[in-house]
Amino acid sequence: MIPSKIIQSLNIARSGVYFLESLPLALVSRFVTHPDLPPPSDEQVRSLWKHILKLHKREAEALEHGAYTWKALEIESPWRHLRSFMEVMSDGVRVAWRMKLNKTKHFESNMAQELTQDLPDYYTRNFHFQTDGYLSEASARRYDHQVEILFSGTAGAMRRLILPVLKSTTQAHGRWLELGSGTGSATRPVLATFPRVRVTALDLSSPYLKVARENLNDQSKVDFVQGDATELTFKEESFSAVYSVYVLHELPKPEREKLVREAYRVLKPGGVLVIADSLQIDDEPELNWALERFPKVYHEPFYKNYSRDRLEDLLERVTGEKALSEHAFFTKVVWVKKP
Repeated sequence: MIPSKIIQSLNIARSGVYFLESLPLALVSRFVTHPDLPPPSDEQVRSLWKHILKLHKREAEALEHGAYTWKALEIESPWRHLRSFMEVMSDGVRVAWRMKLNKTKHFESNMAQELTQDLPDYYTRNFHFQTDGYLSEASARRYDHQVEILFSGTAGAMRRLILPVLKSTTQAHGRWLELGSGTGSATRPVLATFPRVRVTALDLSSPYLKVARENLNDQSKVDFVQGDATELTFKEESFSAVYSVYVLHELPKPEREKLVREAYRVLKPGGVLVIADSLQIDDEPELNWALERFPKVYHEPFYKNYSRDRLEDLLERVTGEKALSEHAFFTKVVWVKKP
């Protein structure tokens, strides 16, 4: 067993690497795409690092207490990491061009253009100004690295915040449903932590699901389904647990409510619904500045509304049950149990 303190140190070093990788993109944003938006102050940067260190300490404690093991962590090949970084930097030119011209519905690949015809309008856009939005395999292969750069190597640790909640609130077997599974970056740690569970990984993007299949080709207990989380085709009370990670902030308010309603409908009595998503205004007041800055820099059209529509209130008004929550760095986890 790898000592948790060693893993904590490695995670801190990993954050340092991704923070350094973010600097070229930050310079482009400052001088080319958003020259009127001042950079974070030294005090704000120190605050970010304080919360990053707290997150990594929290993960070390979770490992120490057996909430999950090192098998749930990312193990990255240095060569693959370098190649991915070069691809992200190369694509950064196109992202900066889109930012500069505020192009939010620009799709380069023929596949992405074709997919827009059969998808909801709110979804057919360049979220974060990324090339092809969520509608190409190339976008899917860059996505995880882009998110890690954005959050200084903490995205994986923040996704894993759902693991202790799931472990303490539900039985670790049966059928579970993941809504908005993307490339499978949250699916893998769930499968590693709960080997008796069979996960249905659902996503609206067929290219992202294809990449998820590649990323999880060594896993036998996962089924991939292309579908809309706001209009599920599963029968009522089909799953022992339903969870989603970083989905709701990219949905309009009516769709957020539909997703929660559908998730609760397919949840078995005694099951748990767990939502992990962005921090919201006043969850951590000293980080409010970053939440207000985020949609100004990146194309996140529904984020401002999301940031002020408390997830606890959303789950309670849709399910009628008391919601519990906790948060670390830029992620909060909210959950309800179905009687």
